[in-house]
Amino acid sequence: MEGKKDSIKEKIIPVLKTIVAAAIVTVLLLMILALLLLKVGFSDKTVLIGIGIIYFIANMAGGFILGRVKEKKRFIWGMAEGFTYFLVLSVVSFLVTGHVYQGEMPVLAGLLCCVGGGFLGGIIS
Repeated sequence: MEGKKDSIKEKIIPVLKTIVAAAIVTVLLLMILALLLLKVGFSDKTVLIGIGIIYFIANMAGGFILGRVKEKKRFIWGMAEGFTYFLVLSVVSFLVTGHVYQGEMPVLAGLLCCVGGGFLGGIIS
């Protein structure tokens, strides 16, 4: 039984650490986008595209990191990171707004940005 606990820890802990890293990248890029919005005054559609790009880049970084840690089946681990990131994003959105997914971006587009970024990050790791 002890071996299974270690195996679960070895699989879950790196994913959670990578989610934190992806969240930090997201926050930094959102701050840059907010500054650009303040200075330039982008349209709503441009901001929405920027948010999708930020999700993609943050998960690409997370997939890259997790791919380096895992060394085998990197793209699958990258996709798992992206999917987990999307789940965390959805839960936080629910806790804050009372809706599972809030925003103009369709749920499927957000999911694809997260999973696709993680997939690409895992491949290039």
